[in-house]
Amino acid sequence: MTAPDEAGHHGAHATCPFCPGNESSLAAILEEEPQDVPPGWRIRVVPNIYPLVSGDPVARHASRGHLSIEARGCHEVVIESPRHDADLTDLGDDHIAAVVAVYQRRYRAMTARLGRGAVVVFRNRGERAGASLRHPHSQVVGLAVTPPRLRAMARWGAGRYRASGQCPTCAELAREREAAARIIEETESFVALVPFAATGPYETWLVPKRHMASFGAAEPHELAALASLLVRSLRRLSSLLGPVPYNFVIESASGRLTDAPYLHWRLRIVPKLAIAAGFELGSGFVVNPSLPEADAEALRDATPRRRPDP
Repeated sequence: MTAPDEAGHHGAHATCPFCPGNESSLAAILEEEPQDVPPGWRIRVVPNIYPLVSGDPVARHASRGHLSIEARGCHEVVIESPRHDADLTDLGDDHIAAVVAVYQRRYRAMTARLGRGAVVVFRNRGERAGASLRHPHSQVVGLAVTPPRLRAMARWGAGRYRASGQCPTCAELAREREAAARIIEETESFVALVPFAATGPYETWLVPKRHMASFGAAEPHELAALASLLVRSLRRLSSLLGPVPYNFVIESASGRLTDAPYLHWRLRIVPKLAIAAGFELGSGFVVNPSLPEADAEALRDATPRRRPDP
């Protein structure tokens, strides 16, 4: 919470660029979701004033045997609420559904603009997770090149598909649903689970049951179902662990792979509970101090409560 002498109406902060009344701090307003009550909007999309990437062309440079590529693309911020003191889990279900729909619109717009590369939708909550501003927001980054992680996932998926003739995520999802030990919640359209090889305690995946390589292919009813499951998953974490810092990211095929039969998009929630140390750095192994089955059971038993309005 901001201090009383710093905060204005509905928790607006005098120096926060995302708060109502501070529009002069914004480079532009790219999209706005209106509402009938002041300040007249509930979601905004703005350019990041400190972008990771910018510009459209990609230039490659070689120097003394090393190849570098200019960081080209676009970087936007989704301001999820006018309230500086809110969190995503404080918002109403219809508001969260609107936020997720904005994610998809910006994802589609960047995919169409870039034509290739990748689009990454993500949220950092808390300083330990990389958030530099308290005001509730997410980010969308469009890259003119495919990042190494997504390229490796595509190669792995293509190899598994050639061997089995089946999407590897669809096959894994069927096994997880049958075993049920790592399932947190299952709805008509999605499964929430702790993955077998979780990178840390309480890592949670939200996976669509329908095969889709691209987040952009989700139908409106699937986006609404994702929003509902996402907020319940975050509230479970909060109920179990308190105000834990976390990252979530939508891992999706982009560019020329949006119809790939071997890729399947998902939303990953990764709480920042464990710290990678020297062994992880030197070995490349991930050390997870908890069992995914125990984490899934704890999350199943946690009540997804909404925080009372301030």
